[in-house]
Amino acid sequence: MFQFFKSLVEQHPARFGAIAGLFQQGSGVLVALLLIPVVTQHLSPAEAGIWFSFQGLVSMISILDLGFGFAIARQAAFTLGANSSTIANDDFIHLAPGWSGVAQLFDLTRTLYRALAGAALVIGILAFEVFSRLGSLVTVSTQDVRWCWYGMVAASSLLILAAGQSSFLNGLGAVYQTRFLLGSYLLLAGTGAAFAAWKGWGLVAMGASFALSSVVYWLSVDMVRRATTAAMLEANVICSPQGSFKRLVKAALPVGGVNIFGSLVYTAQAPLLGMLLGPEKVAPFYLAQRIAMACNMLAMQFTLTQLPFFTRALGAGDFVEAKANMKQTILRTSLLVVVSTAAFYLLGPWAAGVLLHKTTFVDQQTRLLMTLDVLFLGCTVIWGHYVLAAGRNPFVWTTIATGFCSIIFSFWASKFLGTSGLPLATLAAGLLFNYRQCITQGWGLYRSLKHS
Repeated sequence: MFQFFKSLVEQHPARFGAIAGLFQQGSGVLVALLLIPVVTQHLSPAEAGIWFSFQGLVSMISILDLGFGFAIARQAAFTLGANSSTIANDDFIHLAPGWSGVAQLFDLTRTLYRALAGAALVIGILAFEVFSRLGSLVTVSTQDVRWCWYGMVAASSLLILAAGQSSFLNGLGAVYQTRFLLGSYLLLAGTGAAFAAWKGWGLVAMGASFALSSVVYWLSVDMVRRATTAAMLEANVICSPQGSFKRLVKAALPVGGVNIFGSLVYTAQAPLLGMLLGPEKVAPFYLAQRIAMACNMLAMQFTLTQLPFFTRALGAGDFVEAKANMKQTILRTSLLVVVSTAAFYLLGPWAAGVLLHKTTFVDQQTRLLMTLDVLFLGCTVIWGHYVLAAGRNPFVWTTIATGFCSIIFSFWASKFLGTSGLPLATLAAGLLFNYRQCITQGWGLYRSLKHS
């Protein structure tokens, strides 16, 4: 039975990757259904706002990945599919084809992510000392708040270590394994934090739950990586070509810029709202944002699991397969985005009021603007993912402009419109810059594949 299931997974890795992605997203939704009402009911409004804001700040620290995760996954897929006649152009690194090049890439990955994890610890500690003295987010810097933050910073550092190995596995097509492990981590960390809040143990125990769960997750990812790739890596150990690390950094940093400023559009909103309007305003907005992004990511699972196979087809020179992969995935995902965003608008208040037993939710104007923004985001970013997976990155300046304009617009719009000013700012910045750029560049890529 086990061998039958294993062979079935190996024959349809993208399909099972999507299923594992649904499990990951379902775990995130389940944790939100459990954690958000427990936090809002058993913590004070100020403590709940601090907790949810810390979640956003930890996500911002995780951006230290700087695009290396995507670049490594893309390079692993390209190298594994490459042959002796493959030419590494655009943002791809010239490594040995097949497992020899994959072994070279893993050596670079391991060194790089250890440095990033150390940087996350240092930046995380400094970040608390800054935010605890600015605005209205942390009005009293207590030891409980401090140790909660330190626990979540430790978790963030371990998540970065795990992210390096997960990205490497994703590029090799083991998406189903990494997503299953991440979903399991979300369940473990979320239920632990909810239990600590329910028992009244406070913010310190909640932060410790995230830290301990991250240890388990990191060890699990490392165990899977060893079980699936250790033999092939040890049999193909060769030195990386001179300049490989520099080329990897050169290819990854622009992707990192896209990730950082793209993530700032959303991860910065909860702490920004807390600083501008007070922590009591954060929980309803955070709840709506989580539901909206969960709906969007649910639809995006079918895109993300197909990208390694698209890049592998490019590496092998199979442009017909690459074009078919791109066309089918974009059509399916666009339809799912429309359905998921409609579900958020129509069922969001019901999910908050019935499932979470919470009567306060964002107002209808804010919900409508969130829906429109997530709709445009989902239907356009699909094209951008494929452009990046092809080894191109024309989104650096438009994403930087989108991020800066979103933050600036948020300061201005929140003064006049309150909470609804934040999704309006995000939507306006996206329409001005990145949403249009994704469609333009993605269509150009599709036409180039069509004529290859």
